[in-house]
Amino acid sequence: MKRIIACIISAIFLGILISCPQTCAEGISRGLYNSAKILVPSLFPFMVLSSFVIRSGAYEYAGKIFSPLARILKLPKSAVSAVVLSFIGGFPVGAKCVKLLYENGNISEKQAERMMKFCICSGPSFLITAIGAIMLNNTKAGLILYISQIISGMVLGIVSGIFSDKESETIFSERKPEKTDIMQAFIMSSSDGAGAIVELTALVAIFSMFINVLVSFGADNYFLTSIIEVTAACRDIVEKGCPLWALSFAVGYGGICVHLQIFSLLKGIKINKSVFELYRLVNAILSSLITYFICQFFGDSLQTFAISGNANAELTSTSIVGAVSLIIMSGIFLLSLNGKFFGK
Repeated sequence: MKRIIACIISAIFLGILISCPQTCAEGISRGLYNSAKILVPSLFPFMVLSSFVIRSGAYEYAGKIFSPLARILKLPKSAVSAVVLSFIGGFPVGAKCVKLLYENGNISEKQAERMMKFCICSGPSFLITAIGAIMLNNTKAGLILYISQIISGMVLGIVSGIFSDKESETIFSERKPEKTDIMQAFIMSSSDGAGAIVELTALVAIFSMFINVLVSFGADNYFLTSIIEVTAACRDIVEKGCPLWALSFAVGYGGICVHLQIFSLLKGIKINKSVFELYRLVNAILSSLITYFICQFFGDSLQTFAISGNANAELTSTSIVGAVSLIIMSGIFLLSLNGKFFGK
């Protein structure tokens, strides 16, 4: 059955490429352009940072600092760095950290699967800068979206911890993996980040092509983008003047394109995709409710909005969060030069 479905998809794909070459080319170009302007500047530094934190052993130091968070989420201390980075780095960063922790033997497969129920959050560069400051001309709105995502993620993390299987989740929690040399860790992290970005860019380009083709045949652009691709969805929501909670719902779900990015990064780890999708939907509903509740304290100005900014705005390579991430990486690098940082 899988092979039959694959053949059908391949035939449809080929038919689209032959019948709509110009439309396909425009969609691919738009996807690559958006990736160059948004995906690479905002995510690549965090991809490198997340890999470096795990490969260098810096996560052990972070685990000591954020140990209360580990107790709240019922996770080993080594997993805390992945949770923190997932909340500040953007959608796929948490998946990248979880995969590396699993490969290092710091967390079990059950723990990795549970972490992916809540270690997924759009980063501040997208929510506060791109949506809040640029699209809406309202940084406060972007901050509300970001806070809503963090609160929703923490709630889901606590709930999933309550119902977790403690015995199967503590198998590898005390295991001490070998640490990589500091310079080698940095080189390997740069390679990890580049490989991940290439995969993500390819998915964004392909989904952009399919959206462009479907829209050319008269499909509802707003409906498609809300389900498929989060960046385009946010632009459509802003253009239509929908409530802020609608943006929070779209970002909370993330879109199928983001989900496939995460599945790609988690190759080798068994993930129940149905449960994953359910948690994404619950996260979308919960974050939108939190956003609606917060907006009640700011009057009607944030209940609904019109296009006061630029709905087609993109982040540039001068992303503030990207710069901050480089500073953080430099700090971790300097700390790691101290032998005590590695417990030597």
